[in-house]
Amino acid sequence: MKSPLRHPPLAPPSFLGKGAGGVGLLFLLSLLAFGRPAQADPPHVLVVAVHGTLWPGTATFVRRQLDVAYAQGASGVILDIDTTGGSEAAANDIKQSVIDHAGSLPVAAFVHDRALGPGALIAVVCKTLALSPGASLGGAGGVPKSDLKSAAEAGGRNPAVAAAFAGADTDLPALGVKAGDTLTLTAKQAQGTGYADLIASYPSEVAAKMGPGLTGARLVPVSLDFWQSAALWVTQPWVTIGLLALGFALILTEMLTLHSWGLAGIFGGLLVAAIFAAFIAVGAATWVGLLLFLGGCAFLLLETHFLPGHGWPALLGLGLVFAGLFYALGGSQAGALYPATTSLLATLGIVVAFFLYLPRSGVWKRLGQPLRQTAGGGYVSSDDYTGFLGRVGASVSPLRPSGTAEIDGVRLPVVTEGDFVPTGARVQVVMVQGNRIVVRPE
Repeated sequence: MKSPLRHPPLAPPSFLGKGAGGVGLLFLLSLLAFGRPAQADPPHVLVVAVHGTLWPGTATFVRRQLDVAYAQGASGVILDIDTTGGSEAAANDIKQSVIDHAGSLPVAAFVHDRALGPGALIAVVCKTLALSPGASLGGAGGVPKSDLKSAAEAGGRNPAVAAAFAGADTDLPALGVKAGDTLTLTAKQAQGTGYADLIASYPSEVAAKMGPGLTGARLVPVSLDFWQSAALWVTQPWVTIGLLALGFALILTEMLTLHSWGLAGIFGGLLVAAIFAAFIAVGAATWVGLLLFLGGCAFLLLETHFLPGHGWPALLGLGLVFAGLFYALGGSQAGALYPATTSLLATLGIVVAFFLYLPRSGVWKRLGQPLRQTAGGGYVSSDDYTGFLGRVGASVSPLRPSGTAEIDGVRLPVVTEGDFVPTGARVQVVMVQGNRIVVRPE
């Protein structure tokens, strides 16, 4: 007797035809598999480090990360802030970037230590603001109150409190601040006055406060790598000024004294190239500035090697170099006028000091007599050159200002009175002081 619990095998549906059961089963399974909704990726939040002094490169870095977060579909960004000062322009740039992304990308500020000076602008503009225990916010004396107020209004906070960071307009009894006092809030004060949304020890707590859907969100830390940090360090104004001045001084000294490109010129060129590379890396440099700078260098070489003493190539070259520096260092938005002008003035000071010191130093003899004096080269061994005074000859090498001239068939190491003289120019000996022979172009 057959068990009533047992049933004959199911036949395949008639529309599949005989023997098509396996194919039909596969078809149904594929429908089930592809019909399931794709499992969405868990939300992720970028945690962008804003540490140390604020410079234009910092603003470029933060702006790029906000753009990347939006392009990658991030659920939000947390700015991990620890700064005590820096460029107001950079802080305002970051503030504007946060405002620009406010409608499409939640941005929170997590002050894990300090947000003082211009850094307060960045903190108060964010819709969500958290301070770690022991953190401080404010102390922005010197920052325009209008910038602080607009940042607070954009973040939905009391602008009067933000203005007090730079100096209270009126008494704020709740905070114990009198008119004119500069306010710095502790974490508890910030939370007690409603300025901070929470006191948090970890970015995950801040993410949860940004929205219910971000609880447990995957945090993606973003910070500067070694090369980015090095580039950012180079773009600090005082570093830029020092390296540019040194690099330009070495290049100019090389052009004015030596007959071939030596270590000084190579090292100076590398310093200038490193500065340009750093500004390109942080996104501040423009190719227009680089092209103008190279064009200026070309005109300076024209003055020193092909048209010495004409003047106009040098003036045009200096103008192009300055314009190139201005745009290569970020233009007016990055405050490039100060480092460009200061570095050129410092270069001039270094070169002038070098040549004031040079005639009284032992280096001058080496620069004034760059070629080895050998009989095979047509040199004389006598130290008495007074017989050549007033004689006329021709330069056999560029005089910049030192070089070699042939006077009465004898090759002599000579130096001009400061003029640059090309090869083959007629020169006259106008002064002889021991081994130093001074010539003047006719």
